[in-house]
Amino acid sequence: MDENWLKELNKKNLVLQGEDYSKWDFATVILSSSVLKKLSQEEQSKFQITDFKRATNEIEHWARVEEICDFFGVEDPDLAGDIYERKFKNLTVDDEIKWMDLKEISEDKPEGFGVQVAWA
Repeated sequence: MDENWLKELNKKNLVLQGEDYSKWDFATVILSSSVLKKLSQEEQSKFQITDFKRATNEIEHWARVEEICDFFGVEDPDLAGDIYERKFKNLTVDDEIKWMDLKEISEDKPEGFGVQVAWA
């Protein structure tokens, strides 16, 4: 896989001396373990393992189960793997498209799964 676009994105993501980190326009890229494996070891190491937000009631629980199944492209949440995330500053729409191009595709999920970009 050509990671040149990712190297350019990394250059934009560096904290400059004296820069106010809290004023960044954040986007969080969330990947499934299968999508993460498409990246080089160096890029994989920049992501942190995380959990889906825990449900606080039964309605929220079933919504989370559906979200997890959709994200991993599975019907049983027990078949879901680990998720990884990384924050980026000033992510562009073109950058988002490149992340989305990494989605896994299956017969059951032709729209793809395993990648999510959340804008802050």
